[in-house]
Amino acid sequence: MSPTHYGVKSLSGKIFNTVLVFTIAVILAFSAVITVLFYFSYEREAEEALTAQALDAADYLNQTPTVENVPSLLAQFAGQVRYTLIDADGVVLFDSASDVEEAENHGTRPEVLEALADGHGSVVRYSETLKTDTLYAAVKLDDGSVIRLAETRHSLVSFAATMIGPLAVALAVVALLVFVLSRLLTRRIMKPIDALNFAEPLENEIYEEMDPLLERIDEQQRMLKQQTREIARAETMRRDFSSNVSHEMKTPLQVISGYAELMQNDLVDPGDYRKFAGLIYEEAQAMRSLINDVLILSRLDEAAVGDRDQTIDLYAMARSVANRLVSFAESERVDVTIEGERACIAGTETLAEEMLYNLIENGIRYNHEGGAVTVRVGNDGAGPVVHVTDTGVGIPEDMHDKVFERFFRVDKSRSKETGGTGLGLAIVKHAVMFHGGSIEVKSALGKGTTFILRFPAMDGDS
Repeated sequence: MSPTHYGVKSLSGKIFNTVLVFTIAVILAFSAVITVLFYFSYEREAEEALTAQALDAADYLNQTPTVENVPSLLAQFAGQVRYTLIDADGVVLFDSASDVEEAENHGTRPEVLEALADGHGSVVRYSETLKTDTLYAAVKLDDGSVIRLAETRHSLVSFAATMIGPLAVALAVVALLVFVLSRLLTRRIMKPIDALNFAEPLENEIYEEMDPLLERIDEQQRMLKQQTREIARAETMRRDFSSNVSHEMKTPLQVISGYAELMQNDLVDPGDYRKFAGLIYEEAQAMRSLINDVLILSRLDEAAVGDRDQTIDLYAMARSVANRLVSFAESERVDVTIEGERACIAGTETLAEEMLYNLIENGIRYNHEGGAVTVRVGNDGAGPVVHVTDTGVGIPEDMHDKVFERFFRVDKSRSKETGGTGLGLAIVKHAVMFHGGSIEVKSALGKGTTFILRFPAMDGDS
């Protein structure tokens, strides 16, 4: 921003306007006060001077108390002063500015009354016709008559008008000085602002009034950096996910393609057709499971799994899932037990079922013959809790967090043998979070695994 630019948003303009308006206001107020004080002081001195003249004239007339001697006053007091001799009855005996024959009685004039009562008096009267003030000073003579002197004075308004010229010059000088001052102030104010380091907002030494702005900038920068990291992380996860999906699908496709080609070219013994068809079916099922899991994760990522508007009894659902896995559990020779009580959450039934299905299926899949999977459903003070415990291979402690990553497998060879997609626990974690819950792993290698799921209580539940 140029300091010479005085636009609406210009700091120089704001400083200039503010200082100029303030300075002019001060000057005008000061000038008004000084003018009034000077005017009244000047008028008071004029009144005292005119009164002194009236006293001198009175002394002169007292020494020669005859009307014939009055014209001699004209020579002594010639100038701007008008003088009038008035008898005790108010009759004008002499007036230096008008014909006494045409003069009206002055007995009721305030200055005359005051002189007759107190010996001397003075007053200022404003003339609407002449728009001027007239100062009167009257002194009582020894013979009872009154000598009155009058002098025309400027009114306060006309006196103030004479100040307009000098005041305009002063204001012009002030405007010029304020213009220069505003440029200097702007440069001085902007110098530390121009030197701001916005990369480290809180490290700047600047006016304390700018601290809230710099704190806000720092907060926004931290949020932006966090968002940038999240975007980069999400992009990395997307690339890894796409790469892993491609890799995971390549193997079953190669197997299916290879076996199908052998069968197409009649390179398979008739007795092995059933075996090869079974292998193709197993690989197709593996692909189907993988695709289903990928679709579920995609829906979870896009928050397109529906509203949490269904009441789900986790105990009843766990029993239903266990019944669906009876055949698989028997084939693996693993015993599945469901324990506990009714515990309800608000959620999506399909997703909740997928969550429990993956946990129980994993417990069976990564177990040993004669092993067991126990599901215990209950409630604690905060809400429903589900424990899924198996007697399987266990998970090393340093991998407890990694098991929820997509396509992560503790034992890749074991997973391939058992048909795991590597997405089951990722789906479980997403599903738990979707329902507002948390998941915890307690496990050690070779000592089995327990997954603990905690959910918030439904509204209205105690």
